Amino acid sequence: MSYVKYTKTSTFIFPLLEIPKLLFKCDVKSTGDKLIMTTRFLNSYLFDRDLNNQVYNEGPYIFIVIKSYQDKLFDTFHSDLIELSNYVDEYMKNDYLVTIFKIRDKYLDDYELIKQGKYSEISKDVKTMITNNNYFTGKPYIVPLILCKADELKESWERRLSIDEPELSTTSLVNLDGQEVWGVLDEEKENLTKEVLLECTYSNKLKSSKIKAL
Repeated sequence: MSYVKYTKTSTFIFPLLEIPKLLFKCDVKSTGDKLIMTTRFLNSYLFDRDLNNQVYNEGPYIFIVIKSYQDKLFDTFHSDLIELSNYVDEYMKNDYLVTIFKIRDKYLDDYELIKQGKYSEISKDVKTMITNNNYFTGKPYIVPLILCKADELKESWERRLSIDEPELSTTSLVNLDGQEVWGVLDEEKENLTKEVLLECTYSNKLKSSKIKAL
């Protein structure tokens, strides 16, 4: 299957939905008993500006993209998913199931801080939620370092951003001072487009579930 780079939405905002990653876990094998899918979760986004209903793009909603391939446990998984209290709607896009969930009111302050890239200012409880239940492309230990604005990560970025100038026998040093140690959410990268989904094709095609588009 192709490589998927998780969005910042999947890393920092998906955990606010209080949906355990375990819910998406699966064990789908080919006819040759080769494991080809271990999770139904593909990625999540803050926006889908292709939608006619722009209310969902005004927040606080999350668009979760799910691999809508049919196996014997898919219907049970789908039933459990849509029974969650913050489930709002769903639709099909490029043969993927997209489910819309709303951020609960009690997490709105943290939601806004995350959107602004103020990761170190998030409440302690939400930091724990993010650490324990996120989708992150890099090493897992990086996430706690981001949330506590760790000096270790700050110094690492300063070294990477500093520029060697051999002709002057000097190095232009970068000092991040009190800045956050991870980038702000880029709205373009957090927008669910058809082009994004076209990049997320799989070599092992399974039978698509019969969920109708809205």
